Amino acid sequence: MGTRGWLRLGAAAVAVLALDAGSAWAQWQIESKDGKSSLKFGFLVQPQMELLETADQTATSTNLFLRRFRVLFGGNFTEKWSFFFETDSPNVGKANPTTGVKDAGDLFIQDAYVTYNHSMAVKVDVGMIMLPHSRNGMQSAATLLPVDYGGYTFLDAGPAGERVGRDYGIQLRGYPAKQRLEYRLAVSQGVRGIDANNPLQISGRAVYYPWGAETGFFYGGTFQGTKRQAGFGGGFAVQDDATILSADAFFETPTVNKGQGLTLQFNWMRYDGGTLLPTLLEQQAFLFEAAYHLANHRLSPFVQYVVRDFSDGRTSDQNSLQVGVAWWLAGHQRNIKFSVGRQSLEGQDSRTQALLQLQLFYF
Repeated sequence: MGTRGWLRLGAAAVAVLALDAGSAWAQWQIESKDGKSSLKFGFLVQPQMELLETADQTATSTNLFLRRFRVLFGGNFTEKWSFFFETDSPNVGKANPTTGVKDAGDLFIQDAYVTYNHSMAVKVDVGMIMLPHSRNGMQSAATLLPVDYGGYTFLDAGPAGERVGRDYGIQLRGYPAKQRLEYRLAVSQGVRGIDANNPLQISGRAVYYPWGAETGFFYGGTFQGTKRQAGFGGGFAVQDDATILSADAFFETPTVNKGQGLTLQFNWMRYDGGTLLPTLLEQQAFLFEAAYHLANHRLSPFVQYVVRDFSDGRTSDQNSLQVGVAWWLAGHQRNIKFSVGRQSLEGQDSRTQALLQLQLFYF
């Protein structure tokens, strides 16, 4: 199939999605007769195209692949006990830049935790959990504003042996003060070392919400400008001499008689792996995201800018800028996002990147 054929096929697919944009999907759910226990099923699929200028700027790397393929399970045992399990297989079909071999996929557990809900002020999560290191890192991949997370949000994951910010442990969280505050305090495996004798990792987070907290386990990346929401938070993580500090702010509000909206997000993180994680150099990471929501919250031009700033004065700093638009066919259930931008590494020429992603989310 030639270029025109692919363009026609893509246009036809977009047209079909547009015709179906107004419909919503019902949940796949099983409930007990008394309604106190339930089991819910779902999935997240993100077909994606990436065009990335090669480092020598003589060609363009082209990939058509599945950015994420997830199967989700969740529900309640009783009124006090709930659970959430999720698998993932990321970047299926994406070519290795060195060998050109396509990723065959590796299905694994992404999230697996049980929550005891004593009250809004006291909840306990146990299992493989998302650690409370930053707001951007705790957002659901299904509710992101741009095409993906900030490129430097999970810098500790590789050196610390985490799975995209997840680790095995227990977390205490709650929403006191009439749900104006949030706290999270987690104890997790971290790097175990020889004989598994390293201290456990301690991480925590506190957030102030002027208009009421987001009380779900994961944060929302955007509500397409339909909700008045703000949160100002900070967090930490420590294991031996390895530390993370973070601060973040999120603001979203409807505008123009609630027909439009604005979303803003800022994240700052400071990493220092110390002697425990020597490959995690001392550095700072910054993220800024913004969008204005138009067409009755259906169309959202957005920008994402991320910076990685090393402290040693020798390692090359990095940054990336993406500008794009999200078309919310049916909110986070079905949407199309397109962005184009530049990836920059100090001392080298910048590289152009373009991303096109379709999202189908059902849960």
